[in-house]
Amino acid sequence: MTHVTHPRLTGRNLECLMTIARLISPSLRSGLLMTAGTALIGVPFAIGLDAAAIVTGLAIGVVIVALALAGTATGERGTIPVSAQAVYDRGIAIGLLAVGALFAFAGDLGGALLFATAGLAALIIASITRYSASTAA
Repeated sequence: MTHVTHPRLTGRNLECLMTIARLISPSLRSGLLMTAGTALIGVPFAIGLDAAAIVTGLAIGVVIVALALAGTATGERGTIPVSAQAVYDRGIAIGLLAVGALFAFAGDLGGALLFATAGLAALIIASITRYSASTAA
């Protein structure tokens, strides 16, 4: 029946290329988010940014760590659906890029570079993450 409901994918089909590019599993995504969140909490302190960047990094880092913990498993208590994870990841990426632009507009180059780099990394991770729950084999 799947030959009727699912189109056959060939090497020339764009859907095949998009599927091949989705390399990161949801569990690896959670680990990367945990790393990024803790980095946003600690890096502003370590490189000596001003108070605004430290507070912003702390707030965004805590949210990212919470989302990473909520995305560690599928369908269990305290977790969020995979579709919501995709939306949150894109929102984090766009939000970090916007914060980087605000810091650049305010003249804080260090904060702008930190948050814009984190936003770009989050956007790349969100674009190559496979947002589908795997079934037990």
